[in-house]
Amino acid sequence: MANFRSPDEPQASTESGIQVLDRSVRLLNLLGEAGHGGMQLSRLAAGLGLSASTTHRLLAALEHHGWVERVDGGKLHRLGAALVALAGQAADGTGLRRLCRPALARLSGESGETTFLIVRSGLNAVVVDRQEGAYVIESLTQGVGGLMPLGIGAGSAAILASQPEAEIEAVLAANAARYPQFGSSAERVRQRLRQVQAQGYLMSDESLIAGLAVLSVAIRPPGHAVTAAIATNFIASRLDTAARLAFLRRIRQEVAAIEATMAVPGATQRPTRSGES
Repeated sequence: MANFRSPDEPQASTESGIQVLDRSVRLLNLLGEAGHGGMQLSRLAAGLGLSASTTHRLLAALEHHGWVERVDGGKLHRLGAALVALAGQAADGTGLRRLCRPALARLSGESGETTFLIVRSGLNAVVVDRQEGAYVIESLTQGVGGLMPLGIGAGSAAILASQPEAEIEAVLAANAARYPQFGSSAERVRQRLRQVQAQGYLMSDESLIAGLAVLSVAIRPPGHAVTAAIATNFIASRLDTAARLAFLRRIRQEVAAIEATMAVPGATQRPTRSGES
């Protein structure tokens, strides 16, 4: 008698480690797109083209390692805290977070506002550092490790606006179906990108969170693609136009200093030891 089995569930003895790894990465990408609210098992299985049982086994393994967690212990799954640590380690590996952290600390200390270091990861943007201000503020990205489609959020928009036009259009097309989950659309994101390109920065009261204003400046390392930005969200009524422009000047000063350091070969690779020139 023939041994019938689902084509997406090869026998354990024949299933390769590469196939499991590929499925796990695809699963993590889906959870990243789902955001902080998480996604149900059935939707994850459909998105992967796998059975519920196979998807459940993948989730269980990832949850065991802390890469996936349940939302409030329920049926929704989201990226786990262990990935937050990995995101920070990845940024530290390039030296970017270490290089930018003093700037974030100065900006938050002087202004009382929360500041973020945002970096690109494929079609997404991720928060790799966050310095708290003098008051608690809501954020689309939640905290370090928070992920959103490229183009959503102030820092993410500044990064995307700095890419070649053909790449911008490709990203907008790829993320178009995800933007409505964040109350936006590809056309609205495109309009914001044009604003960034015209001004060289983003300063706007049009935040996806009511009552908040946003400000961001891309980090443009000489001779390299733009992959990072410094951003801040603040209560719109806290800063008038003059205060916002003053804050913008300080961010641009810090960004310029970061860019100058990145222009020096090896400057972001390791901290200076005592006694080194």
